Amino acid sequence: MFREQQHISRREMLGSVPRLNPEVRWEELEDGAMMAVYRKHVRGPRLWLMKLLHIPETTQLVLDDAGTRVVRAIDGARTVNDLIAHVASEFRLSRKESEVSLLRYMEMLGKRGLVGFAVGQGAGERP
Repeated sequence: MFREQQHISRREMLGSVPRLNPEVRWEELEDGAMMAVYRKHVRGPRLWLMKLLHIPETTQLVLDDAGTRVVRAIDGARTVNDLIAHVASEFRLSRKESEVSLLRYMEMLGKRGLVGFAVGQGAGERP
């Protein structure tokens, strides 16, 4: 199970290994895009209100082409650094452009609970 977000240093983030949350259902759409179907992380009064109004507890996120390519490259072995190099090569970006874009994207995926990050020794080991 994925733990709550913790602040990690930039160096730790670059060496971390992103892993897709096994509780998220990933679907490939007809056009090749990926869609994540996941449970909303709502607590307190908002959760009560959702139940009262019969608002679904799950939501969907359809990824664009770039997002789909990044998610497909997350294999449980590549580090964030490896993914930065992959994105730079795939989209013909500079290392800096790739790093800024990828880190922002990883942050968004992490906040939504779609991706977690293995940090420290053994981070690159297969799950």
